[in-house]
Parts: sequence; structure tokens; C-alpha cells
Amino acid sequence: MEQVIYKIINVVNNKFYVGSTTNKKVRFRQHRKLLRGNRHHCKHLQAAWNKYGEDKFEFVVVECVSTDKELWKVEDEWLSKNVGKEHCYNSGYAAVAPWRGVYGQKHPKFGVAQTDVQKEKISTTLKEFYAADYFNHPRVGKKHTEEARLKIRQNRTPTAGENHYRYGKTLSDETKAKIGATQRGKPKAEGRKVSEEGRLKIRANIEAGRSHMHWLGRKHTEEAKEKMSKTVFVMPDGILFPSLTATLNYYGMQMPTLRRALISGKPLTKGRLAGYSFKYGGVDSKPTENDLALIRAKLIDTTPTT
Repeated sequence: MEQVIYKIINVVNNKFYVGSTTNKKVRFRQHRKLLRGNRHHCKHLQAAWNKYGEDKFEFVVVECVSTDKELWKVEDEWLSKNVGKEHCYNSGYAAVAPWRGVYGQKHPKFGVAQTDVQKEKISTTLKEFYAADYFNHPRVGKKHTEEARLKIRQNRTPTAGENHYRYGKTLSDETKAKIGATQRGKPKAEGRKVSEEGRLKIRANIEAGRSHMHWLGRKHTEEAKEKMSKTVFVMPDGILFPSLTATLNYYGMQMPTLRRALISGKPLTKGRLAGYSFKYGGVDSKPTENDLALIRAKLIDTTPTT
């Protein structure tokens, strides 16, 4: 299997379409068949093909990608450098999902209403994509502008009185119970005061064992801790750690340093771990036996003897 990045070049003006494949002979044949039938997915390339003719286009391999690299990531690098510029026919910004990151009138579905079934499928796909890797989410590492913050603040300001959508409506006991279960144990807004009646209810619930106080003195089981822990992948060591705690112990780090590295996704720039990068593992990712053996060996070697 040969992994390659290729271009379909217009020899008249040097504009090109870029793509990737593991079988260039078959892929080139597919492109020609679609272009000759006026059915190619890239409308800019199709329009140029129709205007200049087949003999004005060349299919050229521009990079051979080693098998230890993921081909779609290399293609994404090419796309990020060229899409949107005058010399590039491509419209999609990503190899796996070409229209991800394309918004407004540039998107082929702009102005087209989605059915409820389609919306559900899109929602499910995006949730799975974001859950697979923390850094897949488009908002990671980005900050809102002051204008955006102001709009968010205005939209979050609660509407009071007759203008409130719940004005005059009474919640059912079931709904009240759900709200209570969701909010119980969470810190309340600063300056919030609890009425005497509310204090009596809280006191009665505590005495009856219906509050977070029932956890006082108890600890999570090892099974529960394992479910709550998140895996961490570290480069250049290439080790997948079963939890943040294991990562901290292995490298002798402090939690704030690890948190900053995980959130930014960028390698550390200072200290003895300069150049190291830390990322959350996927939802179903688990350390291999080799990873666990390396971790155990390091932690045993560094444990002080008495």
C-alpha cells in the first residue's frame, strides 16, 4: 500500500485540486470518470474541466507519505494551507469531513431546512466526534470577543414577571423532584440567602439522610474511580496513562501544569518536561499492557524505601 498526496493541475493557469489515496491508479480513474460525466463533487474543478478540456489537466503525485503517519492528517495540512486561495479548486477544509468548518453561503446546505431525523443524525455524529477527543471540539483553545461576551451576558439575564416564559405556570411534583436532584450538592450563587423555611427543609433532609451528607466519611470504590478517571496520552514517550493521577506520579508534575497542558493542547515550553505534550485519550481508549508495565516499573523505582 502506497500512501500519496496528489494534485490535479490545470496547466493553463496552474490552479489545482489536492487529494490523497492509497491506490493512485484507481483514484485517478475515478476522478476522470466523474469529470467526464460532469458529476464531480468539486464544482470548481468540474467547471474548469468543462471550460478548458481534459487535455489541459495533469494528475501528479506531490508527496509520498510514510505508513507510520495518518494519511488524512497529512492531507488536512495541505488543505489548511491552500483551501480558500485563488489557486486551489478544493472547497472542503478537512479530508474526513470536507464540509466541517465551512459556514454560511459557502456551505452547499445553506438555506436548506433539515428534517428532524437528519438533525438527530447530525447531533449524534457530532457528539460522538467531540467525545472521542477533547480537542475535536471547535471551541477548544478559543476565546470569546468582548462583543460576544456582552451578547451572552444579555441573553443569560433572566426575564422576570409577566415576560418570563414560566409566568403563571406551576411545576409538577415530578418536575420539582428532578430539578432538586439535579441541583442538590451544587454550589449556589454568591449572596444567595436561604429562608428560614428553606433551612428547616434542608435540616430535615440531612437528618433523614437525603442530602450529600450521606457521603460523609465514605469513599469511592476502585471500580468507580476507574470509571471517573480520564486517560492521558503523552508524547514523545508515546505512553497512554490510565488517569491524571498516574500521569502526575510518573512525571512528578503538579496538577495546574498538567491541566494547562491538557486544555491548551500545546507542548510545554519550560522546565525539565519542555517539548512534552499531554492530551486526553478517547472515550474507549485503554492503556496497553506495555504502557502499564512501563508505568509500574517507573513508579516502583521511584518509591522511597524504609
